[in-house]
Amino acid sequence: MRNLIRAMGFIWLSVGWSVCYATSVLVPVNASWKYYDLPQPPNEEWVKMDFDDSGWSSGKGQLGYGEGDEQTILAKEHEGQPVLAHYFRHKFSFVQNLKINELKLRLVVDDGVRIYLNGVEVHRRLLAESAKQGGNFALGSLIEHSWYEVVLDSSITLKRDNIVAVEVRQVSSNSSDLSFNLELIAE
Repeated sequence: MRNLIRAMGFIWLSVGWSVCYATSVLVPVNASWKYYDLPQPPNEEWVKMDFDDSGWSSGKGQLGYGEGDEQTILAKEHEGQPVLAHYFRHKFSFVQNLKINELKLRLVVDDGVRIYLNGVEVHRRLLAESAKQGGNFALGSLIEHSWYEVVLDSSITLKRDNIVAVEVRQVSSNSSDLSFNLELIAE
């Protein structure tokens, strides 16, 4: 009987330990995204939850063109004009009583990227700090097909309903490809 009680206690501690460090995938790899792929930028409110994206297209990640590994092919040009910036939105829910130690982004992106969470910029890579929406080219390009990871600032809080908004910019007007995929993880 004593061994049974010890075993039950060990199981309880093991389960409790794993729950404390559980990982929640908030936005999965290859998620479905609303996207905008026209030459002129959308209304600057596009990063906010209540923005009406009903006119935007939908598709699953990886999104892009020119690599052959895309699930959703985006426009490279529209009516003869190159599309230099592409915009993506994904809504997700979060159980507010879960404790988060870290929020991690995992990304595949070509070329530069700016990411917003609930209307606040949380990450930028290969875009000048002074860059305005749709105005500048990316400063370089990452290794294609490679995921990179970033831990977000610990002051970020999630709500019951959330929006990830992403802007991906080309490095030049004659860039041959674009890639985007994202995973958001709470630990």
